[in-house]
Amino acid sequence: MNNQSFIPYQRLELKNMSTEKIISIIRVAAKNYDDTSLILTPRIDQSGQAYYWTGLRYGGCTELDFKLCLNKEIEAFILCFLLKGKDGLVDVGNFTSDPTMTHGINWLQSHMYRHLEYCQGLKDFIRTSNGRTFQNRKLTFPYGSIIYSQEIKNVFSAQPQ
Repeated sequence: MNNQSFIPYQRLELKNMSTEKIISIIRVAAKNYDDTSLILTPRIDQSGQAYYWTGLRYGGCTELDFKLCLNKEIEAFILCFLLKGKDGLVDVGNFTSDPTMTHGINWLQSHMYRHLEYCQGLKDFIRTSNGRTFQNRKLTFPYGSIIYSQEIKNVFSAQPQ
């Protein structure tokens, strides 16, 4: 057994909120709770839009889950927060998602390589959920983590990323 205590988070899903409002919620949580952290899963929706499925943890027992559509400015805001917490809350002036972020590149792979140099730790693992198996890579930062996840159709074919 490990000595870490289990924290039962109250999870709430936020839907249909503007990106500006979500950024504001992140700012308020970070300024008011020293334990604020982000758990991010980068994804691309069916229209090709890059986004983070986000868990915002704060106050020792609350997690807000939401979709955060991205542009370069929002992506930089999130990275600054992951690295410096409330001291890294840079200004965001453009809250409009950028549908061209994923054009012409493997955005998920490019995203991972760009963030590898900033992370404090790296962990590869496999997990099963709802009868499906996923290969995961978790990058840890002082104020959160980014988890890349890819479904494995044939478990015996799993290769390190």
